[in-house]
Order: sequence, then C-alpha cells, then structure tokens
Amino acid sequence: MPPRLALRIAAYLLVVDAIGTLVLAGLLGPLGLALIAVALGASWWRARSRRPMTRLDRWLVLLVAGGATIHLVYVAQSPLDGFVYLLLLLILLRLFTARSLGDLRDAGLLSFFMLVASASVTFGVGLLFAFIGFLALGTWMLMLHHVVSESERAEQDPETPGLFRVSIVGSLAAILITGSLFFVIPRVGQASLPIRAELRRMITGFTSQVELGAIGEIETDTTVVMRVSFPDLGAVPAELPGLRWRGITLDQFDGRGWTASRPERRALRTPPSGVVWVAPPQRAARTITQDIFLEPIGTDVIFAMPRVLTVRLAGPGVLADDAGGLSVSTPAARLHYTVESEPEQIARRAIARSLDAATRERYLQLPPLPDRIPALARRVTTGAATDHERARRLTDFLVREFRYSLTQTRTTGADPLEDFLFVRRSGNCEYFATALAVMLRTVGVPSRVVNGFQRGEWNPYGEYFAVRLSDAHSWVEAWIEGIGWLTFDGSPRAEVATSSGGWLALHLDALRMRWYRYIVNWSLKDQVDLASAIRHTARGWRPEWPALGGWDGARTPMVVGVIVAGVVVAWSLGRGGVVRRARGRRAVPDFYRRALRLLARRGIRPGRGETAREFSARVATQTPACGVALDALTVAYERVRFGSATLGPGDIALIAASLSSLRS
Repeated sequence: MPPRLALRIAAYLLVVDAIGTLVLAGLLGPLGLALIAVALGASWWRARSRRPMTRLDRWLVLLVAGGATIHLVYVAQSPLDGFVYLLLLLILLRLFTARSLGDLRDAGLLSFFMLVASASVTFGVGLLFAFIGFLALGTWMLMLHHVVSESERAEQDPETPGLFRVSIVGSLAAILITGSLFFVIPRVGQASLPIRAELRRMITGFTSQVELGAIGEIETDTTVVMRVSFPDLGAVPAELPGLRWRGITLDQFDGRGWTASRPERRALRTPPSGVVWVAPPQRAARTITQDIFLEPIGTDVIFAMPRVLTVRLAGPGVLADDAGGLSVSTPAARLHYTVESEPEQIARRAIARSLDAATRERYLQLPPLPDRIPALARRVTTGAATDHERARRLTDFLVREFRYSLTQTRTTGADPLEDFLFVRRSGNCEYFATALAVMLRTVGVPSRVVNGFQRGEWNPYGEYFAVRLSDAHSWVEAWIEGIGWLTFDGSPRAEVATSSGGWLALHLDALRMRWYRYIVNWSLKDQVDLASAIRHTARGWRPEWPALGGWDGARTPMVVGVIVAGVVVAWSLGRGGVVRRARGRRAVPDFYRRALRLLARRGIRPGRGETAREFSARVATQTPACGVALDALTVAYERVRFGSATLGPGDIALIAASLSSLRS
C-alpha cells in the first residue's frame, strides 16, 4: 500500500473511532451518524478526484458554518452538544479541503477532542477499547506523516516496512506507561462538570410525590442501575433472604398517590475520616457492609439495606430526612459509596421508646375511603391480638388472594385502590403496598410506603448483586410497639429474580464492574491502600534457602530441572546473538570487504554513519583514480546485499577487474 494512501486511511479511521465514542456516549444519534457517514464518504471521493473547490463549494461551506453557529447558540440542548457538532464541522471541513499532509494530520488530532467530550458523560468499558484503538491509529498516523513528509522533502520514495507493527509496539508502551502513571499520580478529589444537564433516564418512582403505577412504567426495563458487593460476607447470597434496597419513604395518601409530608432534609456532618454517622446501633446484632455503585438514574436518593448506620461517600454531602431516607445534592453523578447497615430481625430485644401523638397521627392519615375497604381489613384481622399479628394476616391475605400483574387497565370508575381490591384483584407492587398500608391504618397500625429495589441478580463472576430498573419495588414499613419499624411485603413478586440473558452477559457486566471500580472510581484511598500493601509485602519478604540436606526426593529433581532449563535458555540466547552477528557479518559480500581493505591501505575509510553510496561519491571526488572501480563495486554490493541478486559471469569479471584496478 502506498504510504500516502495509508496515511489517509489512518486519518479517516482515527476520525471514525472518535465518532464511535460519541455514539457510545449518546451525543450522536442514528440520523446524525448517517449524515456524518455520507459526509465522510463525500470528502474521501473529493480527495481522490483532486477537484479544486468551486464557488458552489465555498457557498456550501459558509451555509454549513452558519447553521452550526445557530445550532450552538439557539438549538443545542447543552454547551457540550453545541461543542460536539461544531467540532464535527471543523473536522469535516478539514477533510473536504485537505491539500497537504498537515491537513490530514490536523483532522486526526482534532478528533481527539471528541474522545474527551465523550469521556465527560460516559464511563462505560467500551470507552477503553475505543481509546486503545485511537492510540494505535494515532501512533500509526503520526509515524506515517513523518515518514512521508521527510521522504518528500528528500525527493525519495518512502518505504514503510513494518511501520504498523512498530506503531502497535509504541502504543502498547504508551498504554503501559500511562497506566502506571494513572495508578501512581495522587488524586485530589472528584470533579463533576455540569455541561450536559439532560439525563438518559428520569425515574418518577423516587420523588417526593408518586402516583399509583409510576414504578410499573419502569418494571420492564432490564438496564442495570446498581451493583452491590459485600466485602465482609464474600460470595454467599443465600445468607441474605428478603434483601431490599431502601430508597424514599412516603407517608401521605390522597386516594390516587403518595407524597412525603416532610420532604425537608438535614445535612449530616462529615468528619475528617469520611464516615458519616446516620443512626446509632439499637441491637447487638451483626452489621452488614455494602459497597454500592449507583448509576445516574435521575434521582438524588441513596439506596441501601435498612437500617443504615454509617455512610462513606466521596464528593457531595449526605442528607437525611426524619423517616431514615438518605440522599445527595448531585443527582446526575454516578455514585460510589459504602454503607454499614443493621438488618431487621424479628427476635430481638425491645426498645423503650414509642411514637408520640403527632407522629402516630401522621402515619395513620387517610383520605375518605369507601366503607368496604375498612370492613375488609377488620374482617381479615378478626381475632388478632397484636399489631404484629394484624400486619402478618393482612400481608398473607394479599399474597394469597391477589395476583401480580404489570397491566394497569381499569374497567370501572372507582378509585384506583377500590378497583384493585374488589374488581381487578391484580396489579403491580405499588397497588399491593398501598392496599397493605391503607388497611393497616384502618385497623390502627401506623404504616408508611417505601420505594426502592428488591434483591436483584447475583453475578457469580463479579461476586455482586446486579440491580436493574425491573427490580424497582414498593413495600410497607409498620410500627410495632416494643420493636419499631418492621418491613411487610404483600406483593407476590417480592422474591421474583430477574435474568440477565446468560453467562456472557454476566461476564460482560462483571467486566464493567471492574472498570468502574478500578479505573473510573480509583481514588486516593485506593492508592494509599495499594502503597501500604506493597510496603507490607516488601517488609515481610525474606528469601528462604533450605539446607541441601533438607531437600526431599520430589523437590530435588524439580530444582535441578529449573536450573538446567535456565542454563539452556541462556545458552540459546547467547548462541542466537552470536549467530545473528555472524549472519550480519556474512551479509557483507567478500569482494566489498576486500575493496574496503585495499582503500584502507591508502588511508581511505568510510565515515561513521556514511552509506556505501555516499562513500563512493566522496572517494570519486577525492581520489578520481579509484572512483570508477569503487562505483562498480558499490553497485554490485547493493545488488547482492539488498536486492538478493545472483552474480553472473560478466558481473564476476567486472568485480575482479575493479579489484585489480584498486590494487594497482
């Protein structure tokens, strides 16, 4: 392939790679991608046709530039979108008007900023492969540009054997060096640039006002939104039955939806250690630590196992409400936090405090209800002696008598709750939670609705729970005197697990988890821990040389074999070097070495770095009597050494005559 064509291909591939990152980041849609593909094809055809720019072309460029300016100022949804489209325009214009090697190089270098723009809004592992491809193609393009430009300056045909392999080696070396620097350079904190305010997904089920059926809108989406590992438990998901991730708490019901009557949140103090204390432990039970990676899903809620004791979160401060809900001040950011929770247990020691009158009234609030709803609750709880037994009976009644369904069609004009209990007798988790909370309140048990996520799917390759949008769930917390708030779930869906689509999907998601953990979220604390581990290992390492007499029969042959193998490898490498040097010496024809010896007797020797052709030209200038003979020998030398030519009888006779001329 001609080097100039290879340079053009490398520049275009570099631009295509950068455009691919825009697609990964969601900054470029299918229509925009199709238009850019057509523009790239047109620029390639124009460069091949070598047609000069016409007046129509110039007017077209001005028109496109004006449209891009209007888009940047008035149409773009965010400054980042406008910047991306303006950058694409500049690159396409550079490719359309390319008249030199520098224009192609500039187009390739400008595409790097598309990679930077994509990295500001996406953290997917696909960006890693795009970056590696960009690095290899960029190295190849710069090497080709240097070779072709220097060859044109010297007015010689460029030769690029093995250049692509050299660029791959250079790219790998750059990745190793930059990767080492990435793990070594200290982190000073996390930054979040609010240059793109639009979120991919807005969740209406985790706000302070939720209509019935809001969670049902997202229960068919299998997008992973949270990954949770347990550093202290290991890979034992069976130890955590009834696992839920508590989010937002709702306490006021108006017949059609729930709201949080006290949405105010207080900021929790963050000590220098970074561990925020949320609540003191109440019981002597063990605590469970969760390491959570939460994707940006359009909510500021922090999800965790109840009851949360401590939170470690780098970046935004932690806010808490009076119902135990946690949130942050930056809902658009991807969060990595560690939570320590005290799990619920039925058999536990009693607590002394009870609800005051105002709080009890708050969690017993009800709008006007049809008479048959309280009547149903009283009938189900007839004979129950305690609030815990009443809650248990109502929960069992809903699980046993009703069916879980995502279909939200209504056939009557009754209120949603009445239609669910007496007509459809099926619905999603929000209807079950609403029915349970309302019926508990009608029999005098304070209760509230909690929206969050249920268990998720265990990933055995990454040893974490992958929680999807389809795992969004609602349940009820009821106040039991002497015990506190307990969880009750009347939905038959409570323990239904979602599926990822097979082992390959689990492996890919485990790769994403490692990418987020060890690349995107690599922090100063991780660097300190790594340095401490290396120092501890270095201090504890001591070479042990067992006495020869203590070697057993099995160890001796193994050690001897290793030593012999090492000697053989060293000898082979040394012999290979000797053979290569010998081959290098034999590569110079014997007649040319004799010619150099004859000239050396006259004090004529080639200079350091001087080629055979340059040496012959210098000898012809300084000693014309030897110039003709040495020129003939130099031509034969180049044919034999670099052209692998076979000398014929005429060539041999000419070489002999030239050597004789030098000798005389």
